[in-house]
Amino acid sequence: MKKTEIFSEGIEKLLKWKFAQKRMTGWFEYQELKMNIRVNYTDPDAPENQPEILCECVRQMKLSIPEGSVIAGTQDDAFSPSYALINPAFQVETFAGYCDPVAIYNDIEPDAEFTRERIEKVRSYYGSSRYTKALSAVYEATGKLTEEVAFFVEPVTGHTIPDLRPILRNGIDNVTVAENAAPFRKALEAAKVLAARYAELAEKLQIERANDANEVARLKEIAAACRRVPAQGARNLHEAVQSAALLWQAMTLEQAPNPYAFSVGNLDRILAPYLGDTPHDEAVQLVRSFLAFLMVGERCWAISQNIMVGGRDEKGNDLTSEMSYIVLDAFFVSNNPQPALSVKLHAGTPDALYQSLGRFFFTPGHSTPSLFNDDMMFRILKTKKVAPADMPDYSIASCQEPLIMGKESANTTNSWLNLAKVLELTLNDGKSLLSGEKLALGYQELGYTSFNAVATDLEAAFFRQLDWILKQLEHAANGCTEAIAIQSVPFTSALMEGLKNGRDMRDIRHPGVTYHASGCLIHGLGVVADSLVAVKHGLAEMPDFTTTLLSALQNNFKNNEAFRSYLQNLPKYGNDEAEPDEVAVRLAHLVSEKVHTLRNPAGNPFLPDYSTPSTHLLYGYHVGATPDGRSAREMLGYGIDPRRESVHNGRIDQILSERKLAFGDFTGGYASHLGISPEVFRNGTTTDEKMKIFSEKIIKPLFRFGNEVENAPFYVYFNIDSKMNLRKVLAEPKKYAPNGIYIMRIHGTFVNFLDLSPAIQEDIIARLDADETVA
Repeated sequence: MKKTEIFSEGIEKLLKWKFAQKRMTGWFEYQELKMNIRVNYTDPDAPENQPEILCECVRQMKLSIPEGSVIAGTQDDAFSPSYALINPAFQVETFAGYCDPVAIYNDIEPDAEFTRERIEKVRSYYGSSRYTKALSAVYEATGKLTEEVAFFVEPVTGHTIPDLRPILRNGIDNVTVAENAAPFRKALEAAKVLAARYAELAEKLQIERANDANEVARLKEIAAACRRVPAQGARNLHEAVQSAALLWQAMTLEQAPNPYAFSVGNLDRILAPYLGDTPHDEAVQLVRSFLAFLMVGERCWAISQNIMVGGRDEKGNDLTSEMSYIVLDAFFVSNNPQPALSVKLHAGTPDALYQSLGRFFFTPGHSTPSLFNDDMMFRILKTKKVAPADMPDYSIASCQEPLIMGKESANTTNSWLNLAKVLELTLNDGKSLLSGEKLALGYQELGYTSFNAVATDLEAAFFRQLDWILKQLEHAANGCTEAIAIQSVPFTSALMEGLKNGRDMRDIRHPGVTYHASGCLIHGLGVVADSLVAVKHGLAEMPDFTTTLLSALQNNFKNNEAFRSYLQNLPKYGNDEAEPDEVAVRLAHLVSEKVHTLRNPAGNPFLPDYSTPSTHLLYGYHVGATPDGRSAREMLGYGIDPRRESVHNGRIDQILSERKLAFGDFTGGYASHLGISPEVFRNGTTTDEKMKIFSEKIIKPLFRFGNEVENAPFYVYFNIDSKMNLRKVLAEPKKYAPNGIYIMRIHGTFVNFLDLSPAIQEDIIARLDADETVA
């Protein structure tokens, strides 16, 4: 058999094994092992001890090479299954954020091997660590403000794009190391230890599995590759993929448990130098082996690992290559929930790349890539003072946060802001409409005498309240940043710029990266904009409006449906109407400016990010009734999108409203979704014809390619499906998804639609477009 067939057979066998895993305990065993090693150190958190702790962990941890493997390595020991948004048991009512770093130990059910006493011993150890104590102090100080989600803060693990290229090219033994960077070079030994152990295991397994010639052939390839990489530079595609996997495994172990959203960057550019004379189909299988490596558990829940292809350089030259199409082919054949795929587009993107995407968008239940507009993104990067030579290396961490590969630590999910809750507290004398607790500044503290006075000056009052909330957010977010800095990461830092500057990427005052910031994810733009418009109209049009409004909000519109209907039928953002759109544009700009003035411990800014990765449901649940006619606990709008109940004029007007926003303000990113019915493309009879319609009538006009404009959207994702079809999938999954997988998108990541909680399934269905106007 050819290598292609041997690899393909193996990957299918490996995937079958992965999907059969029902109980994941490797992450717990690794944390237990790490605990037993850490207790031998007087100060186990000291930065100088981290390289040896990591190396000793990988010397002692259990290793395996499942049958079918084309490369060695796994992420299974770095992740627990507690990423709530893709947990079928997830409930909006019980989730606000990740507050307790030892709550993950609830993920493992006690049994004869993993007894309750054994679990509690490990939980207790990490629960008493400096990091956990520091983080707990932050949450204790924020109290009800985070409990009711006026804002939320978290320490950021992962959410980084390491630069693997120097080690793939030169090998660990040949990298250049600054005089003060010895600890970072020492940490890299962990990857060499893994390689040596995997090579030895592969050679041993050749004997044990000698009756399967194809398995022996794969194991020989693994052993040979691991004997060379990552110690030495890769000479071919197989060695490059193997080297990348070993580096990745050590990196995730260093930040375990649950280092969400480590992302790869432009995999096509990373691997292109090693393609050589590797046949196309064989290369596809090797990339598939890397995609399989990034999967964790039967539900593939190592979330938000993003891989990109395509794009341009700083001069506008297209960078699509043969490897771009190989990566796309690998994704299409695999079609699994992780990792996620994103594609960079620009005015000069070749038609062949667009056509290669058609199969993704027009195959029901298939993974569909997020799309990024390089032409606008480069303008965003310029405002962030990114050097032109670094711009082509922008990559997406997690869902849509643009970072420079190997040079930027943006702490992207450090803070989360709920504008709708800020509005609620402004209107209700600083008190929560849901709990009655006083959480923020009251009328007098804001400079007003009554609700009526606030309502007549609502926008100014809202911004005064926001200023106060942002001070609390900044302090708490920085507390999380200081807490996570207790855990230095020399291995990850070596894949950034640590080998050059000798500084850890988490260094509080002098982070070891060229570009540094903190993130702030902003929720509720549409709700607040529509509420400001509603109050303005009500004051002008209705006698006793303020009295009626306050009573309606405090009673959640009970016995006041007529008034609620009046509010709901006022002009709304998302319908290409001047008044609400102008308010949304002004609101987004002013909020972005205020967020950008915040400073992290290193003195760098917070980046405004209008993205809401299903958190528009969560944060809406903690907001009372609002003047736009929204009832208490109803969801907010998704990202920069209007609430679906507010859009009356269809998809085109929503796009026109959103295009008025100043996208250059969104230096941290944003989210926008278009759920389109397949009927929109019914004039196309083939996939190629449908993709031609899609690219020419929707994608290019949306990104304003061909127009000399300074402002344009730079990110979007699509779900092309129908409400009726998804209802059928849920009702008869064995008929419509016989392999148990039906891929949809949530923000920047793929998800198995069948594996989601009912609340999120319903949200996806509801946001599919009812507008079936032919494009």
